[in-house]
Amino acid sequence: MTKFNIILAVIVLFMLPFGLSAQNCHITGRVAVPALQGKNIAVLNMNTGKSLASTKIVDSVFTLDIEVSEPFVGMLKTDPQNNDARSYYYLRIVGEPGNIYADLVTDSLSGTPLNDRFYDFSKWCNNEVSAISAYYSKMDQMISMPREEREKQVREYQDRTRMLFLMMKDTYTANKSNAMGALVMENYLEYEAEDYESVVEMLEGAAPVVTTYQPLKTKLAAMEKVSHTAAGKPFIDLDLTDYKTKKPVKLSKVINGKVALIDFWASWCGPCRREIPNIKKIHEQYGSKDFVVISLNVWDKPDAQAKAIKDLGMTWTQLTDATRNATDTYGIDGIPQILLIGKDGKIIARDLRGEEIEKAVKKALEK
Repeated sequence: MTKFNIILAVIVLFMLPFGLSAQNCHITGRVAVPALQGKNIAVLNMNTGKSLASTKIVDSVFTLDIEVSEPFVGMLKTDPQNNDARSYYYLRIVGEPGNIYADLVTDSLSGTPLNDRFYDFSKWCNNEVSAISAYYSKMDQMISMPREEREKQVREYQDRTRMLFLMMKDTYTANKSNAMGALVMENYLEYEAEDYESVVEMLEGAAPVVTTYQPLKTKLAAMEKVSHTAAGKPFIDLDLTDYKTKKPVKLSKVINGKVALIDFWASWCGPCRREIPNIKKIHEQYGSKDFVVISLNVWDKPDAQAKAIKDLGMTWTQLTDATRNATDTYGIDGIPQILLIGKDGKIIARDLRGEEIEKAVKKALEK
């Protein structure tokens, strides 16, 4: 063995214990929910979705142990309480060496440096969001307030909202080198509608534990699709099914060079059903050879779709997407999503609701 190889072997020998050795992460906690007693709780790796360890909840408490080489974003998740698969409790944590305590009912988290900091941040955020939300409950009162008082309330709301987003952004910047940064960015994007390019810029220089965080990657992929289908961009064609004939049809064939109003909806979606009267009115008032209204049913069951179409008197063009391709293509993670497309095939607007729909349609048809 050469002198160089001996030196290299020694360096590697000394690097391994310090860089790759796993340490114990001991998690204890509480889930005071009667329906969950005797059921399982697991700690998941949020990047892989895989369970790292699981145990039963006994007398409302649980204990979990995992080996951690470097901090990662995890989740504590219980079994469902009942037959509804969504009736589980969960809490995001940072998996790091040490003793972690978590209460899934009160969302309490403590015991290690990053978890302590993330809990303080989450508690502050929740308090601010509650305070900001309180302004909405005073909307009716504001109408009858003297002008000066009303303007003061509006300024307070705007200032507090701006400070919330600035604080979240600053907290992310201070933690983009560790696992907490991934969780802070996830929270930030839940409340603040940043554009795709801005988020990409914010993620530059972040640690791999942040940039590889799967929920962030999923959100970023959806944001990229939104940016590709934003106002001013050409609409993207879709392979769909005609509701009446049950035959395949392309969206472009249905639009056929007309101004098109497209409503992504589902029968089970309350806000979707509340928009149907607005769309029905527009169809009756503006329906012509130059304009087409399209309801695109997504994430639904055929029988439920058929009943809703009949009950709501939806007599205009009905299309169906039995896959998630339509919503994935347009970066849609919530419905209703109402788009308006111009005669030139470019998207005029997204996220239309209420009175805005008719205003946008009228303006497009006047061109």
